[in-house]
Amino acid sequence: MSSYLLIFNNLNKNNMYTKEEAQVKMQKYVGYKNRSIELNHGYFPGVIIYEHLTEDYGFGWVFYWQVNDEDAKDPRKIIIGNGPMLIEKETLNMYMLGTGQEIAEQIEEFKEDKDSFLQIEEDEWGNFDAINR
Repeated sequence: MSSYLLIFNNLNKNNMYTKEEAQVKMQKYVGYKNRSIELNHGYFPGVIIYEHLTEDYGFGWVFYWQVNDEDAKDPRKIIIGNGPMLIEKETLNMYMLGTGQEIAEQIEEFKEDKDSFLQIEEDEWGNFDAINR
């Protein structure tokens, strides 16, 4: 069974997704980033989710991602502008947060107007892109 079927078949009685289901979606995004960088720049960056930094805000999780710890020692391999991703518990919708503002401030802005944040979705070919530009 594909991971998407697994996710959509596992809604619990409160219509909320689990952290593990959100991690599956985030891992697909990270896999896409690895493939994209490898194709465009000729090296595999080893992008990972920093799971120990994941934050639960009640309505969703914030996932942090970057190259693995070993590659992070080489400043040429660090990804610039890779803001954390927020994934909603109720919908598994994914939103890009920024790097130039405190996460707590962005969470408050998100609660007021989530449509002002880029929503990222996977297309039928496994590419991720903003759907609300």
